[in-house]
Amino acid sequence: MAAYKVNVSLPEELVGEIDETAESLGLTRSGFIAEASARYVADVKNLTAEELRRRDIQRARATWRRIGANLNEQDIQDMLDQLRRDRERGVPEGWKR
Repeated sequence: MAAYKVNVSLPEELVGEIDETAESLGLTRSGFIAEASARYVADVKNLTAEELRRRDIQRARATWRRIGANLNEQDIQDMLDQLRRDRERGVPEGWKR
């Protein structure tokens, strides 16, 4: 993998903390910053994916609330009966994880 040199401006105190921590871990300043940056990028990506999942779940719940608001008791009972019949038949082979 190619390495690129970049210039960044950091507060003096932070550079001191980076140097101390890097030394205690047996890393160079560059190695420490590269590792910290990679971890931060991964955290942001994971948070973004988690946020997308959370939003999708909220949207699905809202949809089900709207659907549920239009169902009467007999509709709900019919759905439950169908779910029970489906469960008794088992899960189709193609649907299994």
